[in-house]
Amino acid sequence: MNATSTDGDNALHWIVRQGDLNATAALIDAGIDINKAGDLGYTPLHIACMNGHTEIVRLLIARGADLFALSEGDPPFTKARLSGHDNICDLLAPLMHEAQTRDPDVWVRARIKQLKREIASLEKRLAGSE
Repeated sequence: MNATSTDGDNALHWIVRQGDLNATAALIDAGIDINKAGDLGYTPLHIACMNGHTEIVRLLIARGADLFALSEGDPPFTKARLSGHDNICDLLAPLMHEAQTRDPDVWVRARIKQLKREIASLEKRLAGSE
């Protein structure tokens, strides 16, 4: 279920790119990793935000997608803003504010998670060159 391509994307990344809400729900129900960081650290939520798939964004959030997952430093909110999907930003902003109110260190934890992923990638690359 959680097999990945060579760039680290799982089936959920691909189906979210296609904008298929029903298939997205089916994969989540089947137990796919909803917060898998794939190519460039993008999670399925990043991809939905970049592509303007508002209903998929809603579904991912309802099912536990990490609002603060960082892809090379950017959370899904930033990807939505840079892609011109202000409606998605309007959806995410109050949820992010609420989460930060409950846990002021949520950004710190997101950054640590991103750095650990980068370190693991660099260590793997280094081991492959030895």
